[in-house]
Amino acid sequence: MTSLRIAVQMDPIEKMIVNHDTSLALMVEAQARGHELWWFTPNDLFYDTGVVKANARRVSVSFTEAAHYETHEEAVRSVDDFDVVLVRQDPPFDMGYVSNTYLLELVDTLVINPPQGIRNISEKMSILQFPELTPTTWVGRDVEALEAFAKRFDQVVLKILFMMGGEGVIKLAASDPQFKKKARAFISAAGREPILAQEFLPAVSGGDKRVFVLNGEPFAALKRLPKAGDFRANLAVGGQAAAGELDDDDRAIAAAVAPLLQREGIVFAGLDVIAGKLIEINVTSPTLAQELKRLSGLDLPKAFWDRVEAIA
Repeated sequence: MTSLRIAVQMDPIEKMIVNHDTSLALMVEAQARGHELWWFTPNDLFYDTGVVKANARRVSVSFTEAAHYETHEEAVRSVDDFDVVLVRQDPPFDMGYVSNTYLLELVDTLVINPPQGIRNISEKMSILQFPELTPTTWVGRDVEALEAFAKRFDQVVLKILFMMGGEGVIKLAASDPQFKKKARAFISAAGREPILAQEFLPAVSGGDKRVFVLNGEPFAALKRLPKAGDFRANLAVGGQAAAGELDDDDRAIAAAVAPLLQREGIVFAGLDVIAGKLIEINVTSPTLAQELKRLSGLDLPKAFWDRVEAIA
């Protein structure tokens, strides 16, 4: 394989969590294959007279705590100078994120995941295309309609649409005398956007699953267990990763979602599943690859680059 010049658009490299960050694992694997690594933040990207450019840094990387990267060069480069660009910055998926995808859509180089695919697949709302696979779901801002929905269930989960890591997610009981007050405050906190509500699935006490999907095919699964006293299994709010396996439900969900992912050119996605129900489709910066390798021995970065090298 000819050496590739790879750029990673991501959050500041110095803030990486060395034993967790999937972007770092992808970069280490690319480096081991002899590829040249550069990185830049979304704020480093700009358009100038017909050319999309970035203030980029060439680096080497490792899993060494407190010394996981070394900068060798800094330069303003046309994004088309790179063979591959990985989009790996975390949400919130706000208008800054969206605007950045329009710039990346102008380049000829291979961008993974594609900017238009990232825009088109809303991580929480795209599940609405698969109602037979999801918990019963409601989206809107009307408190009366939300209360009527909630009364169909013992408890509901409310979510702000464009956050991540379990942030902006609460559980409410329809019988709570303060339901309307709490719901109104939650909707207000979402700004001008609607919120999403779902029936609460008690099975989450036993954990949820992250199903890793590469080029539309299920690759592996990892369990996440919520901490005591919480229903959210996200590691960012105290959940713990545990070994998991793909089951028939996971494969069926992946098969149903695959045409959407393939149509949008999504190379790497993470499906969140609770008790055989699809919860989210993660396409911005899916994570947990390091935990997967430690717990299951499966090397997602290797499989990822095998696929990228075949199309780059």
